[in-house]
Amino acid sequence: MYILYLLLALLILLVMVTIHEFGHYTAGKLLHFKINEFSIGFGKSLYSHTSKKTGEVFSVRLIPLGGYCAFEGEEGGSEVKGAFNKMAPWKRLIVLFCGPFFNILSAVIFSIILLCATGYDIPEVYQIDSIPVVISTTVDWKTTDKIVDINGVAVEETSPTALSYSIKMYALDQGAEENSYVVKYYRNGIYLTTTVDVEFRTNTTLQAKDVVWKVNGTNIDFTRNNTFTSLIKSAEGDTATLTVKRDGIYQDISVNLFDYGVKVSNDAGEEYISKVIGVSSVAYKFNLWESLARCIPFTFGLGYKVLESLWLLISGGLGLEAVGGPITTITTIATYTQSNFASFFILLPLIAVNLGIFNLLPIPALDGSKMVFTTIEWIRGKPINPKVENAIHNIGFIILMGLVILADLYHLIFL
Repeated sequence: MYILYLLLALLILLVMVTIHEFGHYTAGKLLHFKINEFSIGFGKSLYSHTSKKTGEVFSVRLIPLGGYCAFEGEEGGSEVKGAFNKMAPWKRLIVLFCGPFFNILSAVIFSIILLCATGYDIPEVYQIDSIPVVISTTVDWKTTDKIVDINGVAVEETSPTALSYSIKMYALDQGAEENSYVVKYYRNGIYLTTTVDVEFRTNTTLQAKDVVWKVNGTNIDFTRNNTFTSLIKSAEGDTATLTVKRDGIYQDISVNLFDYGVKVSNDAGEEYISKVIGVSSVAYKFNLWESLARCIPFTFGLGYKVLESLWLLISGGLGLEAVGGPITTITTIATYTQSNFASFFILLPLIAVNLGIFNLLPIPALDGSKMVFTTIEWIRGKPINPKVENAIHNIGFIILMGLVILADLYHLIFL
């Protein structure tokens, strides 16, 4: 079954590259560049068709990890009408830019599909939960403690910071909420038992189907690290104001904040469980008009996350595990899609905007670097020696491919 997800991932990557090359092709056609071939894939030709009108060759090739739009005179030296090297610099800049631009444009379209099909980051309440707040315990909990069981029933989350969660799961499993629980825990090689008193609390001001847009006036937006959970965790005081849409009407609602009442000591002092409001939620599915209004800022937010990750990579904030080539990309898509098909919809705009931004970087062999050379030519009034420029791009391409292969090998061997 996994092979089907790998094939789907391969198809996605191929579509992204084809969109990129189609951007170059479209701009080239509109500006009357001479195009020799438009190819999907590399290597041996599996199918080709030559246009009788223009002489352009359209090909499907054996290796489905890329593609290209071959312009006449890309490497200089051509005297043919419409050759790339003979066209005005501003026209070449447009052609070079349109590849990444089409990727970013497709990311906007994929974002609309995501927001309508599965939604993202905006929560819709589907259940109001009871929160067991610990109001009495004789134990000074340590970070090294391990919870073993509650009322004789083994727990999955063994950390004392998850005690309230474990009590909640126990209550749900037993179908009843109690006022006190017998907790068995393990400390320094010894099993100990204590009784904790709890009080179950709920937020009665919220209702199922409430759609939460803001927390204390701050928009929920994961691209700015303002997720629903993080905003609640960082809220101060005992209450928070949520801006919700209820029955089509936006209104501000005050909710109680709960911290579970569990205090844990560690080497740094005392820390409390993060605050919660006691709701279960799903991603809100936007309607078409809401998606159209949100798709562009959402896409630019994805772009911001890509640039943020790139900076962290350069500055050492991220390790090599955050970098991958086409093989890593394909396996990652397949794994996430297999585990949760909804992930497929977020991966589409993310990969598209990633490809667009990456190709705009001034790295030799990429569109961004070629745009830099073209801009220099435009300013100087004459081109840089084509042999020098081609050598820089070729060396850059070899280094880039080497890094891609190393990144894939690193993932295959060590991760």
